[in-house]
Amino acid sequence: MVQENTQPTASDRVCSGGELVVRSLEKKGVKYIFTLSGGHIAPIYQHLLDSDIQVVDTRHEQAAVFMADAYARLTGEPGIVLVTAGPGFTNALSGVANARMAGSPVVLLSGRIGSRMVERLDLQEIEQENVVAPIVKWSHTVTDPGRIPEFIDIALKTAISGSPGPTFLDLPVDMLTECRPIDTVRFPDSPYPIRSGGDPKDIDAAAKLIAKAKKPIIIGGSGVHFSGADKTVTELVEKTGIPYFSLSMGRGAVPEDHPLSFGPAVVIRPGAAGAANTQADVVILLGTRINLYTMFGGIFPPETKIIHVNIDPVEIGRNRAVDVGIVGDVGVVSRQLIDALSKKMKPEALSGWVDELNKQSEFSFESVKDALESEAVPIHPHRLMKEINEFIGSDGIVTADGGDTQTWMSMTRTAYGPGEYLESGLFGCLGVGIPFAVAAKLLNRKKRVLCVIGDGSVGFNFMEIHTAIRFNLPIVIVVSNDLGWGMIRHSQSLKFGPGKNVATELGTVEYHKMVEVLGGYGEMVTEVKDIKPALERAFASGKVSLINVMTDPDIISPGSYALASIAASAY
Repeated sequence: MVQENTQPTASDRVCSGGELVVRSLEKKGVKYIFTLSGGHIAPIYQHLLDSDIQVVDTRHEQAAVFMADAYARLTGEPGIVLVTAGPGFTNALSGVANARMAGSPVVLLSGRIGSRMVERLDLQEIEQENVVAPIVKWSHTVTDPGRIPEFIDIALKTAISGSPGPTFLDLPVDMLTECRPIDTVRFPDSPYPIRSGGDPKDIDAAAKLIAKAKKPIIIGGSGVHFSGADKTVTELVEKTGIPYFSLSMGRGAVPEDHPLSFGPAVVIRPGAAGAANTQADVVILLGTRINLYTMFGGIFPPETKIIHVNIDPVEIGRNRAVDVGIVGDVGVVSRQLIDALSKKMKPEALSGWVDELNKQSEFSFESVKDALESEAVPIHPHRLMKEINEFIGSDGIVTADGGDTQTWMSMTRTAYGPGEYLESGLFGCLGVGIPFAVAAKLLNRKKRVLCVIGDGSVGFNFMEIHTAIRFNLPIVIVVSNDLGWGMIRHSQSLKFGPGKNVATELGTVEYHKMVEVLGGYGEMVTEVKDIKPALERAFASGKVSLINVMTDPDIISPGSYALASIAASAY
């Protein structure tokens, strides 16, 4: 009697939806998943047990999204978040909205109640796709587990292609437990992103305007970073002599110690931005949007010629008409402009304009010299940021979080290269600082990573300090402690009258001792002379550390004045 072979062959093997999620991510080269556990995603966790993908589990879903956001900004690759149904999903939404406004390629995967349980009042039931759809580039709910690899492919390539941003895939728990024969499942391998150049007619029109300009500037945004165009844009700057300013992730693309790099284009920062924006005859916007940071285009005089390069045609001409619009990848378009201008411009022709901007920058920094050199007690926040910037220098990453605190750090930090300074972006979401720092340290274990944060913001994701400790990621956190919600307190005083504040006081909290209890290092600083020695001790400790710096609660930042102005204009 011949015994039948009952062992399954490769063609007989079946995969659950949960396994297909993991295998799809593996095939895409995903290295990290940022997550918080839950029952609805257990079928995915089961297969992460035997995967090389590292699971970074957080204490709050919002923090998981922020970590994925920082990962995406630092690597240019999609950051992957995995959350459970209902409250796990809703907890992630602020982070998703922040990623959308910042143009960061985050992929949110969420568990959900089973398909057959919809409208039965099941545990953690909510219409997740309908909720998230307005704030993502693409969303879908899986109805066939065999197609999970296709949808993950779409989610990843949509997040990183064109103008980057978050995407969403809803994974009902029954779709994660159902199985399909492996030989019926297709694993797509779509190329992304596809780099396309600008129309030659538009390149020619732009080159003619630039060649005639006497006072041109370049403003580089996040598109410079995500297109990997740092070196190409630097070459464009050097071969034309055009001064470079930056916004968002465009900071550091041309290092800010380069003689033609003048730092952020926002006018509240000491430097040449105010003069450049208001005196330039041609402004070349590379991979950035016309938004609040340039007063919606109003900062530029009406006669200024605007050349706008963006991969998203919808963004070209938003808020202000442009003279030349070029749809294309910043790196490719920059190379086209280099070629088009090679025989039309010599960098020395703009040396007078560069000298003028250098003088404006010196004058501007002279105007804040007293703050930068202040020895006052409590400590002037601008002086605190100067001490941090000098201490970190070019060998580290700084993340900033808060209202006034982020404003002061943005005004002070020197970005010597791309990805050396991270903040929330246009959404202004508090709570990003510690998760950003954790992700930055995860990717840069040999670099110093410092988070500077307000005493209000530190309360949002404070327990991610425990995450950093668990994963042995010794970040250093500096709290600028002005005893309350400083930006709101000041804007209220400016709007309502001195001392008329509502819900803005926090009082003295010994955050450094809280970190010691968790197993980290902490100390309080009250005088300027102790800031750098405290930072030395913190980094030398090899532990997650928090330096609680008492700063002057009466100092009003330019950001507070701006917020008060916005509030006033609403009435």
